[in-house]
Amino acid sequence: MKKRTKLIYALMTGCMLIATSGCEKEEVRQYELLPEQDEPEMDITSSGTISVNFDNASGPSGNEGSLKLVDNDYNSKFLINPYRENLFMQLGFPGGIAVSAYVLASANDAQDRDPKNWQLVGSNDMENWTVLDSKTDYMFASRLQKVRFDIENANQYRYYRLNVSAIRGGTGLFQMAEWRLIYDPNRKTD
Repeated sequence: MKKRTKLIYALMTGCMLIATSGCEKEEVRQYELLPEQDEPEMDITSSGTISVNFDNASGPSGNEGSLKLVDNDYNSKFLINPYRENLFMQLGFPGGIAVSAYVLASANDAQDRDPKNWQLVGSNDMENWTVLDSKTDYMFASRLQKVRFDIENANQYRYYRLNVSAIRGGTGLFQMAEWRLIYDPNRKTD
């Protein structure tokens, strides 16, 4: 026999001897997997496109224009003069997403300009709107205050709108520092 064939024969014979010699099997070790962890919530505001029905006189990118509402800078603000009771701010997304909370921040001065009554609504066609949250006679406690509002929403919408129907005082001006939308990937959606 050739050397290689002899080696294979010797190995096979050795394996058969070991298999029939009553060797004990080693115990198989099992390991516990780490528990699944929830994914963190996400601020999805920057994924959307902001629009308003009334903007600052200097336009959306002006010093106090509507883009300041979603710039993630709580020291800037969106301001309009005069305030109109049918004011809305809207965030549109390329696909539907189920928002689980939103954050509003009061601006730096003049509390009478704060929103007092509003509705957060959602839609997929910009014609049929579903009320997701509503506040009446809400008062921010301080300037530059960030307030989170959790909502029960399992539906995915492409458009979210904040309809501001009243401001706190009779100044005739409206202002708000920031509007943020929050998505919780752990929440079940329809």
